[in-house]
Amino acid sequence: SEVKVQLYPRPRRFGKTLNLSTVRHFVESGAPDLTDLFADTEVWETEGGRHRAHFQSRPVIWFTFKDLKLGTWSACWVAIRTLLQAELNRLWTRFGLADHFKNAPPELAIYRAMAGDEATPEQLSPLLATLSRWCAEVAGVPVVVLIDEYDAGLLTAWQYGYWNEAIGFFRAFLSAGLKDNVNLMRGVLTGILRVAKEGIFSGLNNVGTFGLLSTVAATSFGFTEAEVEGLATECGLVHQLPEIAAWYNGYRFGGTAPHTIYNPWSLIQFIAHPEDGFLPYWKNTSGNELIHDLLLRHAAEVGPQIERLLRGEVISTMVDENITLSDLHRDPEAMWSLLLFSGYLTAERVTSSELGLTCVVRLPNREVASVYRTSFFAPLRRASYPDAVPTLAAALLAGDAETVAAELERLLLGMLSHHDLWVRPVEAVYQAFIVGLLVTIEATHRVVSNREAGHGRADVLITPRQAGSPGAVLELKVVPPRQTPEMALAAAIQQLRDRRYHTEVHAGGASAVHQYAVVFDGKRCWVEMVEVGG
Repeated sequence: SEVKVQLYPRPRRFGKTLNLSTVRHFVESGAPDLTDLFADTEVWETEGGRHRAHFQSRPVIWFTFKDLKLGTWSACWVAIRTLLQAELNRLWTRFGLADHFKNAPPELAIYRAMAGDEATPEQLSPLLATLSRWCAEVAGVPVVVLIDEYDAGLLTAWQYGYWNEAIGFFRAFLSAGLKDNVNLMRGVLTGILRVAKEGIFSGLNNVGTFGLLSTVAATSFGFTEAEVEGLATECGLVHQLPEIAAWYNGYRFGGTAPHTIYNPWSLIQFIAHPEDGFLPYWKNTSGNELIHDLLLRHAAEVGPQIERLLRGEVISTMVDENITLSDLHRDPEAMWSLLLFSGYLTAERVTSSELGLTCVVRLPNREVASVYRTSFFAPLRRASYPDAVPTLAAALLAGDAETVAAELERLLLGMLSHHDLWVRPVEAVYQAFIVGLLVTIEATHRVVSNREAGHGRADVLITPRQAGSPGAVLELKVVPPRQTPEMALAAAIQQLRDRRYHTEVHAGGASAVHQYAVVFDGKRCWVEMVEVGG
């Protein structure tokens, strides 16, 4: 593509870093002669060798943000500053910038400020633009900018509650370096998602996005069927091609003109160790924490569709390539876009209308199905607690506050990690945990969170699908600093009485509504029944 700034979103472990690294070594000047590395390759020979005009022709600015997975903004900023300064110093040396600017005190002052141990986000946000200008001036040609996993730090920032600080820096950093930059020949970014324009790409109107549903570069990430057949033949594994396809094939990139693509990471791992059999290698590469949390949060809404997918069925859903992270917490439908573009679903068919894109989606293969079963839903059905969830659900619908408290605390102790309780707001963690547990009663009851009811917004509502059965309301609180559980319980009880959430459940046909004030402190909880009208 001739678009000046290009973004290629792909699932993790689909060759993004390898592709960018290949571009870097092909284009970057000032290196040892790498002709032997590329000779006889397609990029060297195609179209009469016209791409050789770009071979080792210009400076390349390279950043990878894949390791920005820190729990606080202060820790994340130290990591950002370190990697930015590493590239600054690499280029300062590689292209002789120190000698070039030795008689330019203003430029030297900018370098010292950016390279200093106390460099601030404000001082380093122009770094991409400044490096472009410096390198282009020395080399006499515009530069190439390559940014790998641009969204890794943003996704972590969203999870750990420092989104505003992170988005503020990255928006300024990328806008300065990519928008209207006369010293830029081409910018290429990779990531998993295209974070919506009001976030990272605010003010950038020159970004071309070529994601899973684009025909551009549809076969450039992952292995095609022909490539896999060639690998299998070379490795003596042709007889295992049907099983290889069942486990690692099934992705369809390209939208309305799709290509079937294999997961490259898992395929390479299998070929390296075929004696180990077929294993879910992709599952063990981490990176699914956000999806795990959101599936728990929206378990009541998306759980039945996930069960259908696990049975090999398809579902139809609207998708949006511009992911708005705030929507993920409040809108269960937004989950499907995240699952599709993260590689946990694939598009069987894609249709476009004035309303947007509609995709018929399915699970790609056995490997991904195993991720759902073991990483997302197994925690709700652990063998050591075979009866806890059904007992909890039955107690909630029977008005048995004592059993609710006992079983809930039992599940908290066995299933919830202390790491989960660093997420803010922490009430949302407990809320997602409970809603995820109650997916087991979805056949008979609707379980929803943050639903308008009575005079406010209820934490959890349990409404029968058929009139005449009982329902429940849960008001959740976390013990605030310098308060006791009894004080938090009193506040929850008063809220249930004032807000009258139970009216929504009664209107849904419940024969009786059991109200619970539930208070948490770490892995401990307290539960008290609140009589309707009491």
